[in-house]
Amino acid sequence: MKSSRIAAVPFLFLAASVAAAQSKPLKVYISVDLEGVDGIVHSDQTSAQGNEYARARKLMTEEVNSAIDGALAAGATEILVNDSHGSHRNLMIEELRPPARLASNSIKPYGMMHGLDASFAAVIFIGY
Repeated sequence: MKSSRIAAVPFLFLAASVAAAQSKPLKVYISVDLEGVDGIVHSDQTSAQGNEYARARKLMTEEVNSAIDGALAAGATEILVNDSHGSHRNLMIEELRPPARLASNSIKPYGMMHGLDASFAAVIFIGY
């Protein structure tokens, strides 16, 4: 989890500086896949049929929440999280930090980048 947070920090501060200078909302997009999340080491963790899937969902959600905390600390005003793994129903919605919104639908025309457009000032990739 620490490596994801560290990698995202410089980009978030740059985006926050740009947004502050322009007095515009700072929108942050987070796309998360499961295989690269810290602590995910076996295929049993990446499938709903796996013995450790519940734990993997928790790890995934915690890592996303860390990124949300970092984005908010950098001045984010809107955060969209795209659950990009498998069925797109892996994140624990009830544990996701507000004010983040979740794109969690099986039908995503742009897949792992669904919902991303030019209005976002920063993008964070987790678990890739």
